[in-house]
Amino acid sequence: MIAHPGVVSASSVRTTSGQGILTSMSDRALAPPRRHRLEVRITPEQEALIRQAADLEASTVTTFVLQTVTAKAERVIKQHHDVVLSNEAFDRFLAELDEPAMPVAELVELFKANPQLPGA
Repeated sequence: MIAHPGVVSASSVRTTSGQGILTSMSDRALAPPRRHRLEVRITPEQEALIRQAADLEASTVTTFVLQTVTAKAERVIKQHHDVVLSNEAFDRFLAELDEPAMPVAELVELFKANPQLPGA
């Protein structure tokens, strides 16, 4: 958190459980504006579970859900972007890269038929 000299203003945010959470005005001023809305339908049991977890972390339901879902989304994206190979598979991959390139007949024909690339 960035400290601002002379700024002592704070506001209380209430969860529906009635617990208050103290947040500084500067914390909200640093956050980017939220312009999009995401809605989901949940069961009463799911709502109770989420509210209980948010209360245990002294968080609002919105903040708890947003942080939890964002962290999961980042893990899923990272898992699908990163390629993890065993040492043996990595060595095979490097060996394939060291091999001379083999021409692909379809590409050779394509370049013969269209020697100039558009916009080149």
